[in-house]
Amino acid sequence: MNGFRSAAIAVALLTVSVAARAQVPANGSFETGDLTSWTAGGYNRAGAIRSSNITPTTSLTIPDGTWAAAVSTGPGELASGTTGATNFDNLGGNNDYDLNWLQSSFTLPANAAYVAFDWGFASGEQNEPDQYDDLLDVTVNGTRIMTRSSCKLNGSSYSPFPNANCQNATIVDHTVNSTATTLLRNINLRFGSPAFQRICLPLPAGLVVGSTVALRFTVADQNDHQVDSTLFIDNVQIKSSCNEVGTIVQLTNTTGRNVEVKGGGFVARMAAARALAVDSNGRTVAFISSADHGSNANLLDQIYVWNGLAFTRAAWTGTPQMASGGQMQNLAISGDLDGTLYGRHIVFSAKMSETDNYEIYLYDRSTSALTSVTATSGCSNTDPTIDGNGDVIAWTSDCNALTSAGTARRIIARSGTTNTVIPANALCPAATPAREARGARLTKNANGRYLVFESNCQPVTSGNADGNYEIFRYDRNGAAGTASSYAQITTTTVNSGTNVTQNSFAVLDGSSDGRYVFFISNGNLTPSGAVFNSDFSFEIFRWDGNASASARLSQRTNGSDSDIIGVDVSYDAADYAFERFERTTFNTSVGRRRVASAGADPENLLASASFVFHARIGKDGVVPVVSFLSPENFLSTNADGNPEVWQGRIQ
Repeated sequence: MNGFRSAAIAVALLTVSVAARAQVPANGSFETGDLTSWTAGGYNRAGAIRSSNITPTTSLTIPDGTWAAAVSTGPGELASGTTGATNFDNLGGNNDYDLNWLQSSFTLPANAAYVAFDWGFASGEQNEPDQYDDLLDVTVNGTRIMTRSSCKLNGSSYSPFPNANCQNATIVDHTVNSTATTLLRNINLRFGSPAFQRICLPLPAGLVVGSTVALRFTVADQNDHQVDSTLFIDNVQIKSSCNEVGTIVQLTNTTGRNVEVKGGGFVARMAAARALAVDSNGRTVAFISSADHGSNANLLDQIYVWNGLAFTRAAWTGTPQMASGGQMQNLAISGDLDGTLYGRHIVFSAKMSETDNYEIYLYDRSTSALTSVTATSGCSNTDPTIDGNGDVIAWTSDCNALTSAGTARRIIARSGTTNTVIPANALCPAATPAREARGARLTKNANGRYLVFESNCQPVTSGNADGNYEIFRYDRNGAAGTASSYAQITTTTVNSGTNVTQNSFAVLDGSSDGRYVFFISNGNLTPSGAVFNSDFSFEIFRWDGNASASARLSQRTNGSDSDIIGVDVSYDAADYAFERFERTTFNTSVGRRRVASAGADPENLLASASFVFHARIGKDGVVPVVSFLSPENFLSTNADGNPEVWQGRIQ
């Protein structure tokens, strides 16, 4: 069935609004401004809180609405000596003090299987001796479903529970001020407010629909009374699954398969989208798909373009044409306006037949002309990238005819008909395994001047002697064989033990001077920063080429139960798209985050499910637009589970 749809039909059939229904538990986002429908206990140090209740008022970023809840062991000592002592964590006897809790009791709805909430734990014990390991605890009818203990600057964990994230690396002494509810006033946030993160947890077995369920959040001081630790929670929901759906539309709607007799057997090809790219405003989406969105009855890999109104197929006359057994590997689209078209030029990697190897092609949407950029044999040219107006392209190649490096991978940058090998082979000393380069991304700007990539070569003088894969930025105004043409963005070795730091997925913004580079790393690259990676999870970092050397790197995400697996940045570097793997649910999530001048970067989650991937971002004026791929049935419009193209606009 032809999957082509006009914009009017697509909007009418595929746009959906989430039906309004009572949230369980009631007041789960605390937007009443108080603890209506909740009960506090212990010393009752709990209440609703908003950003203005903390000094400075930029300290806390609320993820949902303007209110959250806080439950704390402070302010200060709520008791002394052994008063209130209990063996809360079964560690060290009766050495847990100043217990406070917040509880919701509700009737369990049908199909309830999970509880999801945003949380952050701000503990003043970060710099205290190991045994002062304050903790938080979440229970359902007394059954523990989550526990975390204080993050420690030295990386220790006295308790048997996982550490929460650290806040600042240095003491900042933020305070809950006099505008807050009385019971929270004067709580000390020694290292600042936490960054919220979302978690989804299974409810304990044996709960009965219609029965009363008690969901309790507890905090406790361990081995002392003195130092405040505060749990912040928001957007608490009982759910039937851990899938999350924001404001999205489904752009494609495909079905069918093609079965071909081949080699004495049968080969089946499903209709599926596999890779996508967007222009600078996010309205033009180019994607690889084997679906029939027009003139593709045999379901071969094709490139389609959605211009905000309709689909068109990237069609050209002459050879080569896609044949049975061929495959497209990846693509990129120019971002700027060229004539009357945004995204006029598309560069892609494909083998056009089963016996072909991956070559680079450049397609002009205005003239429908296809240019074969490479013509090699027995090797591969993959992962292309293109600048804003299509004048410069780059890709990864292991073709000796192009690189003069044997089978070792290099970046090839091409302007006009001139190829440049990056890094120059003289900057990649002989080693086993071979020194290589990969993952090139050109600036989104039309000048094509800057390119980022990852490499274990040594393009910078006295840099990268250990041969770890680092992130580099290359300035095409300089010579590829000159060290001064390169900036080394990361300098890493190992995290802890023998775990090698991995740096990858670097992307550039659209600035004329190549100022901002976003990338993913599992290193603790900013150990003295406001945010740092104490648990060595994969996080997003930003490099600012205009900042002083000590201030160039900043960590933008900080998840203790997740890893970032993809990133893209808007032209102006103010917003970025992310792909995240959730360790507790094994879901993947995509969304948009905005770079904050202070505090945590605010986040808009667009989708979370078993398989959501390839998020790319543009900005339609001031509106971030994120496109992504998923086979999920988010809006009850994709029952056959084909990978489709989805899009979310963050208004």
